[in-house]
Order: sequence, then structure tokens, then C-alpha cells
Amino acid sequence: MKITEKDGIHIQGEEKVVADSRNSQGDINLVSHAHFDHMHLSDSEVVCSELTAKLAGARAGKEVKRTEHDRVELYNSGHILGSSAAKIKGEKSVLYTGDVSLRDRVYLDGFNPVSADILVVESTYGIPAYRFPEQRVIENRIKDFIQNEGSPLILFGYSLGKAQKIQKLAEQATERPILAHGSVKNMNDVVEESAEKEFRAIPYGENKELMEDNGILVAPSNTSQSDWVEKLVDKTGAVKAGFSGWATTDSFKYRGGYDETFQLSDHCDFDGLVKLVEEVDPEKVYVQHGFDEEFASYLKREKGFNARALKQNQSSLTDF
Repeated sequence: MKITEKDGIHIQGEEKVVADSRNSQGDINLVSHAHFDHMHLSDSEVVCSELTAKLAGARAGKEVKRTEHDRVELYNSGHILGSSAAKIKGEKSVLYTGDVSLRDRVYLDGFNPVSADILVVESTYGIPAYRFPEQRVIENRIKDFIQNEGSPLILFGYSLGKAQKIQKLAEQATERPILAHGSVKNMNDVVEESAEKEFRAIPYGENKELMEDNGILVAPSNTSQSDWVEKLVDKTGAVKAGFSGWATTDSFKYRGGYDETFQLSDHCDFDGLVKLVEEVDPEKVYVQHGFDEEFASYLKREKGFNARALKQNQSSLTDF
């Protein structure tokens, strides 16, 4: 068996499995969730959850050809609605987590780790500096902020996943009008149709005047310093809040130009990653993304796991 990071993760055994690749194809193609950087762009059949197929199809504007394979078992990975970890059966079983969170959050259940011989895990927050408070504490802080802040609010999160959780927390916290930026409203519509969730938010473009009536706008993270946002702040005195695990450090607040930040994340924090690895208890661990070298080193040094960072076009099981 050989595992490499190229365009996605390539697992070469009896059959070639390609996970979360934009363009590369294998004998089995996995899609863990419907964020654009993980979606498969070819017309090949993909192994994914039914909900991921619906969400990805709506985002891509075409049908996603979903299939199943007797070598692949999917588990809720706790990242966004429909996201899946995949256990690939063979002489050595491989668990590919994709993006993953162990925490139950708002309306989403976290991942329950399963045993495997080999683990391929993300390490977005793979250093001890990224430890989050208990989820209940985070969500209560957010709701208290929304309840007690007297100015209009602009709340920033990824349009699919984070933005919907932010809206639900705002709905729990207040009766103030909630508005959704166009790209967030589009994702709300897809989620409402595909996952039977309902959101109170109304379109921002048709209801801008409500921001002057102490409204709450939920907008994509990448718009936090846009000209239109700054004009809206100048006009209404709105307070800007950012939501991410990166809010653990002050640099996130300054980079996004936020007034307030909250550690609402759809990924494991450092302790969650360690717990995940310990519960899977694999013979070997491949670590990818984020603080991969640091997390692999920690697993080897402190926990005794045979771990390494997975780099592009590198590594086979004999490389350990």
C-alpha cells in the first residue's frame, strides 16, 4: 500500500482510492463533504453521503453521481451537514477523516472515532496553542453577546456550515431581524431543501433598511473588510464579529478587522485531535494540513504513535 498527497489523498492498494480530489480519478473516488475545495469536478461516480451529493450538486449546478462501494464505510465526521469520514477495508484498514470535529455543535453531532490500522487525519489546529473552551461555554458566550450588544451586528462565517450555525444561535438569542448575505441565503436554501432545516433569516439585498433597526446580518468570512461592509458600519454603527478556531489568537481579530471574535470551529482543537488518534489507536498515522509536522512530532514524542506528516508526492508505508 502507498499513500500520497497529490490532488487530494491517493491510497494505492488493490484498488486506487482517491479522496477529496478536484480532478484526479481513482478506481474509487471519495468526497468527504460539500465545501468547494473538496468537491470532485469530473463526471465520475463518487462515494459520499446522500446529503453531500445533494449539497454538492446544488453548489456545482449539476447532478453528482453518487455511488456506494463494499470496501468503503462512511461515518458522520461532524464537520458540516453531510460530511463523512471513510473507512476503507483491505488487508490493512485505512480511516480517512477528511475535515473532522468530535464536538456536538448547535444542531450537528460530532464524529465518533472507529478503529483502523492506518489513520489519515487533518491537523488544522495541531499544536497545543489551539485549545478551545467547552462547546457549551462558546455557544453561551455567543448568545450573550448577541443579546446584550445594542448595536446592529454583522456576523461572519463560511457560507456553508458556519453561517448556518451562527444563524441558529442568533435565533435562540434574540427576536431581532436576521438578514443573510446573498451567498449565505443561497446556502440556506440548499440546506433547507436538502437537510430539512429552517432559517429565519431574510435576504439582505431586499431588506437593507432593517440594519438601521438593530438588525443582524450574517455574511461570508471573506467579506469582512469589503468596501460595502465598511460603508455599512459607518452608516449604522454595526459591530463586526468573526467566528473561527483561529480566534484563539489575537491575529485573527486584527486580520479580519473584527470588533469581537469567538472560537466557533468546525474542526477538532488540539486536544480533540489527540483524543481522536488515541481512540482510533492505529498502527500508523498520516497527518495532513495545518500544523502537520508539529502534530506528527507530538504524536511520536509524547504518545508513542508511528506518525508522520504527509507531504505532496511523498510517502509509502515503508517510509516510516
